[in-house]
Amino acid sequence: MNDPRRTARLAGVLWLVVIVVSVISVATKSGMPRLAFAANQFGAVCYLGVTVLLYQLFKPVDTSIALFSAFCGLAGVASGAALELVQSDPPAQGFYIEMVFFGAQIISIGYLITRSTLIPRALGVLLLLGGASYVINSFTNFLAPALGAHLAPFVIPVAILGEGALTFWLLVKSVKVPANS
Repeated sequence: MNDPRRTARLAGVLWLVVIVVSVISVATKSGMPRLAFAANQFGAVCYLGVTVLLYQLFKPVDTSIALFSAFCGLAGVASGAALELVQSDPPAQGFYIEMVFFGAQIISIGYLITRSTLIPRALGVLLLLGGASYVINSFTNFLAPALGAHLAPFVIPVAILGEGALTFWLLVKSVKVPANS
């Protein structure tokens, strides 16, 4: 898969699948926990694909940061899977642990976008803000859960906007391929 446009579109398709199965998982968690569990696992596998494809896309921009981003994505998926194995209904803290890793990954991808010409820099800034909101929300919930519960409705939409905008861009516009590719 040497065509960056195809790589970007496949990343967008997989990310959209992750978003859809995440909604299914949340919507069915209390009434159909087995479906929620299956959706989570399917989404995790798809997200690993997103992580690999984003690494492939952004490796030419900065290999070290792209690799850090990939490791954060892997750590987020692994920590989520480990928590699912330990308890059938992981406590909220487990979710926030995952989101620290995903937030770091999103921040890294946002930074790489701002340093490249592949995708509009404004999307990179949105991802930087979105990733930071995941990290802020997680640490706020670690340290002061009552405050975290009040903060979440303000910071989480920023992350959803950033991820949604990037997913849409990857699907519809793909990436701008440098002339020497």
